[in-house]
Formats: sequence, structure tokens, C-alpha cells
Amino acid sequence: MSYQEYTTADFVNDESFTNYVKATDQQATLFWEKWIHDHPLSLEKVNEATEIIGLLSLGKDPLKEQFYESLKNRIDNTISAQGTDYQPVAIKIFPFFKIAAILTGLVIGAGLLFYMRNKADSITLLTVSAPYGHTKTIVLPDSSTVILNANSSVKYPENWDKKNRQIWLNGEAYFHIKHIGQKNQPAVAFTVHANLTEVSVLGTVFNVNTQADSTLVTLVSGKVGLKHKNQSLILAPGEYATCKKGEIAFRRKAGDIEEFTCWIDGKYIFKNATVTDVCNKLSAYYGKKYLIKDQSIRTREFSGTLELKNEPVLIQTLAALLNTTVKENGKEVYIGI
Repeated sequence: MSYQEYTTADFVNDESFTNYVKATDQQATLFWEKWIHDHPLSLEKVNEATEIIGLLSLGKDPLKEQFYESLKNRIDNTISAQGTDYQPVAIKIFPFFKIAAILTGLVIGAGLLFYMRNKADSITLLTVSAPYGHTKTIVLPDSSTVILNANSSVKYPENWDKKNRQIWLNGEAYFHIKHIGQKNQPAVAFTVHANLTEVSVLGTVFNVNTQADSTLVTLVSGKVGLKHKNQSLILAPGEYATCKKGEIAFRRKAGDIEEFTCWIDGKYIFKNATVTDVCNKLSAYYGKKYLIKDQSIRTREFSGTLELKNEPVLIQTLAALLNTTVKENGKEVYIGI
């Protein structure tokens, strides 16, 4: 059976996945982090399984026998009320370690039954993408707006739930989230899933840039909360945070917020960036390979503004700023030939 076909119960019973949740196996962690990133449609089942494993991993002091009997009866009564064929299990008095094993089995069974019976119908996700060399503006069902950078995409539920607003990002996007809330009622949160980082907001403006192994979040206005593994951060306007796999996230004050968001105006602003960094960013935007032939300029620092809407003009500007030759040949651009 492929992992895409896994149910919540399959994930719970998978030793490798359990080791990933408990962070006891580095190889399992690396594998599942990548698999989850590549299969966002399985995220709901993954989150359900993670919650169950987490509950079962909590250390508890031994409890009285009456508690086990009471819990067992409540589980049996709940399952009976739901009309299942599940047969009640007779409980005998055992040493604590045996009672704990029985309790664990009951909790897993009842927990999985609860998840399966109360799980909503399969969620259909809509996918919107921006092609190479172009941005795209999306108006979400709640009137929030998202601007996608080139070669970026988002997924969100077709049946939008205003009480549980969620979106999955691959690439870079600029979000302007509408505040939804009533007087004396908690505001409805909006969650952006970006790699293994969750960005939670109420109503604000921010930029999220996902890369192969990291996520960069820049806050323009309002407030956002970040969750990265077991770490939480709160950003204030003008701050940014980098969340990288296997590392602790860090928060810094942005010297110039426009440097992070200028792409929505059709340009990139570089400040003391290496030529390699510039080429990587242009390659991702245009879907071409910007290749450095003159190795002596690879680490040279570059500062300047490149307009993105006209690539031939950009190439001429880049050649002038680097004082070198830049030549385009189909899907490749050669620098310093």
C-alpha cells in the first residue's frame, strides 16, 4: 500500500511515522518532512495521526482502577450510541503495566473511531498557479487577496470554511488577509501552510517565500504567529523570520521591507547580494538557467534594481551593472562569457 492510500490508523501504526512524530529517528524525520511537503492532500490524516500519537506518548502517573473502569464504560457507551458492532471488552484486575496496555488499546480504538466517524467528507482542493515570468492575483472566497510570484501556487478548499480558513503555499506569495469577527467573539484565524511552518493571522499583510528547505516570512502590517516544529514566534510589523528544516527559527528586524515585497511591483531589489544569489532568483522567476561562466564574479556582491516585466531589458541592465557580457540562448542565459 502506498502512503497516499494510508488511513489515519495506518499512519498511527507505522513505526517509521511514529519515530518521526516522536523525533527519535533522524532518517525518519527527513523522509516524512519531505513526504508531507510533497503530499499536502494527506495533511489532514497526518495531523490526526500526529495528535493521536502525541496523546498516547504523554507520560502519566498510575491511576486508580476505578478510573480505568469508568473510562472503559464511557468508551463502550459512546461506541454503542453510535451504532457500531464493536463488542465491549471485559476488564479484569491486572498489574498496572497490563492495565495501561489495555487502556492504550481502548484509547486508540475509540480515538480512531471518533476521527473516522466525525471526519468530514474528503476535501477537494483548488489549485491556482502563476506561470514563469508572471505574477497572478487571487481573490479568495472571504475577499482576502493573494498575489502569487512567478512559478508559485496555492491550494485551498473548494468548499471554503470561514471558521477554518486554510491555504497551502508552494513558492512565494503576498497575502492581504481580511479580518473576520463579530463583536465579543474571537476573530477567525487564517492559516498558511508553508513547508513545515504554519503562519497564523487574523487580519494583516505579509509575504511568505518557501524554498527547498526553508520558509521566509516578512510582516508588513498587523501581527502573525509562526509555528515551526515545537517553536512559536510572534512577528511585529517590519520583522521577518527564517524557518529552516532541522534548525531553530530566528527573527530579525528588516532594514527595508521593500526588499522583501518589491516583486509585487514587478521588480527585484538586491542589496549586497552575490551574483550567484541573483542568478538563482532570476532562474526561478523566468524558468531559465542563468549560468555564470566567469567564475571570478560568482561571489561578487551586487546591489541594484532589476525590472522583471521585460527580460531583454533586464539582461542589458544586468550586463551594465556587472560590467560584463550577458547573452541569452533559448532557455539559458550566459553571464561573463
